[in-house]
Amino acid sequence: MAYRHIVIRKPSKLSTRHEQLLIAQEETFQIPLEDIATITIEEPAVTITSSLLSKCIEHHVEIIVCDKKRMPSGILQPFHQHSRQKVVLETQLEWSKPFKKRIWQKIIIRKLENQARCLELVDKFEEATKIYAISKSVESGDRTNREAYGAKLYFNFLFGQGFQRRDDNVRNISLNYGYSIMRSLVARSLVRYGFSPSLGIYHDSQTNAFNLADDFMETLQPMIDVTVVTYVTDESEWSSEIREKLFAVLNLETVWKNERLSITNGVDQMVKSFVAACRQQDSSYLVLPELTNLNIHSYE
Repeated sequence: MAYRHIVIRKPSKLSTRHEQLLIAQEETFQIPLEDIATITIEEPAVTITSSLLSKCIEHHVEIIVCDKKRMPSGILQPFHQHSRQKVVLETQLEWSKPFKKRIWQKIIIRKLENQARCLELVDKFEEATKIYAISKSVESGDRTNREAYGAKLYFNFLFGQGFQRRDDNVRNISLNYGYSIMRSLVARSLVRYGFSPSLGIYHDSQTNAFNLADDFMETLQPMIDVTVVTYVTDESEWSSEIREKLFAVLNLETVWKNERLSITNGVDQMVKSFVAACRQQDSSYLVLPELTNLNIHSYE
């Protein structure tokens, strides 16, 4: 199972031979393609062979391209490789409103629980209690918008009064970067299971190609948040060290229905469980992540 996330930060030539990724820099490195989940290209001076692009698609390796600010700006994904693509699309188009409302309720409850756990991990226990209380009042479809109310309190609890997500500062840059790579991971898994990421449960923007990925991202955002509040301060500079910490989140150990998995592997389990939920029209089949600690998962 793929678990590696490769980031290219130096001028390189990327190619393939014998089912291996070859990275030619001062030295040449080889990594089995079957071990790789994503390749992120931050360095502008990188060349990629067409044979590698083809192999990446074959092995479901997602390629993430960054802009001049080192922020993810585009991805390469497989095109309709699922054996029952039309069946899955029809399933998405036939989701009933009650089913979508129950799924969204479950997502928001878990998001708020993970936000509370994030606050606990940074020793803000009183504040965490308030977010836990909000999580217990989420109705079907989050009719009273507990998610937005909780988010306003949560970010002020986490980063201080007056914090605004729209401000141009290193913490928001870090959050945006972390959310982008997490979103790419979720989109990769959705495509593997035949879903069209543009058709969401709650998110439904006509200009967003990743509405469904953004739905499931809600439960994973607190994993990025706790990393940013732990390692990024107002005085920090946007650096490769911060980006390394954010990429490490993809291998953070979380709990998925009593099973400890990395986020990388757990996201696949989440999407697989969503397949079962769709088939049965039963939200109880959906398995969502529980934030428990800041430990990196061991694959041994």
